[in-house]
Amino acid sequence: MSLLSEFYIASPEQAARYDTDRNIPASDHTDFKGLTYEECANLWAILLHTAPTPGLSDAFESVLVVDGGQRLINRFPQEFVALLASLDAASSEAAAAKWIKTGELAYRSCATSDVLPIIEALSRLARSAQQSGKSLYLWMCV
Repeated sequence: MSLLSEFYIASPEQAARYDTDRNIPASDHTDFKGLTYEECANLWAILLHTAPTPGLSDAFESVLVVDGGQRLINRFPQEFVALLASLDAASSEAAAAKWIKTGELAYRSCATSDVLPIIEALSRLARSAQQSGKSLYLWMCV
């Protein structure tokens, strides 16, 4: 079983429709398999220089739950979006080196080079979300 993970920026009105209408500009969207908001919360903790807590995961607002959780949409917390938007190359690489040692990423023995493109893409989307006044979302499908 594979988990599809798609990150996108949208207005609140567009966000939940993404499940059935993916009419989002290519520049406002990226996908990476196997990531959940739990892995994203681990990255957030790294950027905060703290240990992961349930509160970080809980801060990813649930926008949509379909078929008992087979498909989910969660909104990224604005504080996390701001941290992602502020990343430069050095801090992205440092975060990637720490992120691979957490949760599922550690279990899958990911390398820094596996996750650095994810952080860079999230940072780019976060900057675009801030500039457009929209939010960053994660759509997951089992």
